[in-house]
Amino acid sequence: MKKKITLHAWGILRYALLLFFVAFLWWYFRTYELFLMTVIAILVPAASIAALLYGQDAIGVRVSLPGTGIAKEHSVPVSIRVTNAGRFLAFPADVFYVLRNVFTEFEEKKKERIWTSPGAATVLDQEIISHHVGRVEAEVVEVLLWDWLGICSMRVAEKKSAWVIATPQGAVAEGEELTLSVEDFPNENETKKRGTDINPDYEIREYVPGDELKNIHWKLTAKTGRTMVRERLATGRDRINVLLALTKDLEVNDALIFSLRSLGLLLLDKGYPIRLCWLGYDGTIQGRYLAEEGELENAMDEILSISGKRDPAQARNAMESEYPGEAYIVVRHGNYKGKYVR
Repeated sequence: MKKKITLHAWGILRYALLLFFVAFLWWYFRTYELFLMTVIAILVPAASIAALLYGQDAIGVRVSLPGTGIAKEHSVPVSIRVTNAGRFLAFPADVFYVLRNVFTEFEEKKKERIWTSPGAATVLDQEIISHHVGRVEAEVVEVLLWDWLGICSMRVAEKKSAWVIATPQGAVAEGEELTLSVEDFPNENETKKRGTDINPDYEIREYVPGDELKNIHWKLTAKTGRTMVRERLATGRDRINVLLALTKDLEVNDALIFSLRSLGLLLLDKGYPIRLCWLGYDGTIQGRYLAEEGELENAMDEILSISGKRDPAQARNAMESEYPGEAYIVVRHGNYKGKYVR
């Protein structure tokens, strides 16, 4: 990063007043001691700026958050560590950082003044309480290192950030039926009659040496006592479309994300592959194919990492335009987690 010194008028004025006062005393009293003080006062700024240039590469910044997902309403510890790798010189520094939730568009800017001791690290400990689901970020946007007299400053560190996903908690209820979770969802006979029977894009078979562990179907393995894996097929049709139509209401979006997770787990548990759709930034439908729980979690992380304030009607229109004539489940909250739209 290119280093650039910035002069500050208030610091220069403050120093000029001090220098004028010392010089006036020397001129008035004409003592040897005051003469030395005047010379020192003239030389000190040069030494201060030279020290700042010397120590510019010694400052490092690291931001850390918990390494795993958290639940909303939980306190999240944030650690900002500013390290001075130099051996002899210490400097005052201003740390400018931002705490935000990308999904809700919440953002809080903060500034802290610290003293960077040589060969040591100064740690700023903060806490974030995420009141909604979403990607929680802590980002150091700027570190200004000051000279000892406050005459000039220098930006000494690149941007550093860390993030963690605040997710909804809860799992699918054992034995729950889709007809009780999705309004107007067809029963098995009606589904087959309408030509929307399950034709997944994967098959289940026994494990053979060389299969990847991530493809193991753990629930089926536990039920059968044999190691079973999912194998994706070269061709196949996705038969269950799921649309997440977010709104501008943060509380409603929280409930929709919770319903999405519960509904997704239920569909996967019943053996349905999913095409999960949502509205992207450009107003077009984004889609992900899901056949296992890990893929659902990854898709939810992707959704929670962008702004969630959307127009639900626009999402419905875009879905029907992208996949005309196809049935889909629109995620809801309340008594039903979704509604089957034909």
